[in-house]
Amino acid sequence: MKNIFTTLKDMNACNLFLEGIEAVKLADDLKDKGPFTIIAPVEDAIRKLPEKTIFKLFHNKEVLRKVFSNHIFPGKHTSYDLAHRKTIPTLEGNMIEIFQNGGKIGVATILVKDIVGTNGVIHIVDNLIIPDDVFDFQL
Repeated sequence: MKNIFTTLKDMNACNLFLEGIEAVKLADDLKDKGPFTIIAPVEDAIRKLPEKTIFKLFHNKEVLRKVFSNHIFPGKHTSYDLAHRKTIPTLEGNMIEIFQNGGKIGVATILVKDIVGTNGVIHIVDNLIIPDDVFDFQL
């Protein structure tokens, strides 16, 4: 079994997200520390943003870190665990609401759940979960 970063990288489904994670220096934590839960947005979740927005996002490391840290939760939270919660704290310190018995986290619907790594669990989602304070950035 591999760590959650390598497991997600091997899936080849969330490459833009992983590129951002590497850019803001979170990759090593996701390889060596934990446990963590990653709510990884698929490529289309990021690509559906206007091209100018993607460019701005990836060229502002502070905002990129806020957005992508919002997809990482301390602790290992399986779909069963999520189904029994109403909110969950992110690595960024925000609280994200959980709906539909754990099937929806914030604005993102879980597409693939419970991909286990040595230091946590991954859920693949269909949307970016953008923190409220980032909207001031004019994404």
